[in-house]
Amino acid sequence: MSSLIKSGLIVSLFVLAGRLTGFGREWLLAFRGGASEHTDIAIVLLTFPDLVVNLLLGGGLTAALVPAYKRLGPGGDTALLMQACRIIGGVFVLLALSVAILALPTLSLLAPGLSESTRDSFVWHFRLVTLSLPMAALSGAVVALLNSRERFALGAAGTLIFNLSVIASLLVLPATETVTAIAAGALIGAGLRLATQTWGLRPVWTPPIGRHGLIDRTLVAQFLGSFSFLTVLVILPPLARAFSSLDDAGSLSLFNYAYKLVELPMGVVIGSIVTVLLPRLAADLPQGSAAAGHASLATSLRFTLLFSLIIAIPSIFFADVLVHIAFFSANFRADQFDTLAALASIGFIALPFQAMLNVYASAFAASGHTRPLVVTAIVMLFSVAVLAPNLLAQIGLRGVMMSYGIAYLLGTILLTWHTARHFGRATLRSALHHAPTNIALPAAAGLGVACLGSTISVATWSRLLWACLTVIVMLTLVILSDQRLRTACMKRIKGHGR
Repeated sequence: MSSLIKSGLIVSLFVLAGRLTGFGREWLLAFRGGASEHTDIAIVLLTFPDLVVNLLLGGGLTAALVPAYKRLGPGGDTALLMQACRIIGGVFVLLALSVAILALPTLSLLAPGLSESTRDSFVWHFRLVTLSLPMAALSGAVVALLNSRERFALGAAGTLIFNLSVIASLLVLPATETVTAIAAGALIGAGLRLATQTWGLRPVWTPPIGRHGLIDRTLVAQFLGSFSFLTVLVILPPLARAFSSLDDAGSLSLFNYAYKLVELPMGVVIGSIVTVLLPRLAADLPQGSAAAGHASLATSLRFTLLFSLIIAIPSIFFADVLVHIAFFSANFRADQFDTLAALASIGFIALPFQAMLNVYASAFAASGHTRPLVVTAIVMLFSVAVLAPNLLAQIGLRGVMMSYGIAYLLGTILLTWHTARHFGRATLRSALHHAPTNIALPAAAGLGVACLGSTISVATWSRLLWACLTVIVMLTLVILSDQRLRTACMKRIKGHGR
């Protein structure tokens, strides 16, 4: 158990470092280029390789390969790795060549609002980035073997290695070569990530046993069946970014910066809650009917909703403070700062819905009942595709972020209904136990403090104090009104006291 906890802490630290360096690269890009057509194309280049790999492989690769590696054992697992790498490498080499040939149409699809001159100027940079596609895909197969041998750190450090390579490239090359720096950094980062993870196999490597046909119909079917809800949702941010590019030059960059600002607490705080509770859900919900599983799901939903509200409410009212702190010294115009703050504020409205969807996705995946996830993902994608262009035409870039939030609202409503059907209404009633005092009261108090502070404060430092006060008031009321949470906190304090 102690080794498992230690591994979990190491993985969490690497994931946190990856998130922070990811936000750091966005800040550096904003500092150098602000929000312009050059930063728009730079963001497209930066996000394209992992977007394609996540869309085509996503969580399905790990979910299919890790059990297969475990089942085959030493020698058999490395034989499967070699076969998987040949197939994955071949497919993604052909894909990279195809995308390189069709680079201009692909850029038009990813960012239709880019001018023709910009696409023509940087098409070769885009072709350079496509070389990283096979390396990014092969990393997935290697990380699956590392995880099956319980060497989690190198897999979790992949994002950190990639982001540091991009940051280093941006620091080495001058600001006039920002797009070149992004292309070079992405290619070098993908190569270093694969090389580091492959090197990490050395201590556990065993010569492959001469087996053929390890990738059979069963494994392929398992891969397709594991193609998760979260994998389908990978396309939501780039779809919204594509629509945002139809606005003014730099709009794609502003949308991406706001998305990253909202994603940071989502990944670090809410993601940590889901990560800790997922193993319990996976153990308690093998058939989706265990009473213990229902209790775990109710607890997950309750705590996720509470903490997402504590983050979201002050962030909605004081998004301008977050923007000025997160993007200090960024090369933005005053109107771009205002737009970015408005986008972030709208994005934080959707944060509780995003958080709830993460818990729902974990529960349905753990129970093996994934059809509601796929249906919900399709509805969400369709809603963004329909709403984003219409709202963009009516209210501008803010409309794209609104469509993004509405998609998560629809997804939350659908999966709440499916949860009531599949896990029982008692699970939801348990999650909302004493909701008026334990959830509604802290939320109402937070809204009151935030509204007052937002109305009477002007200076950044005073608005920051009001934001902190909002968090303190909400957190205090949550602890005082929720007996289970208060008991858990007291046990933790007594444990540290000893």
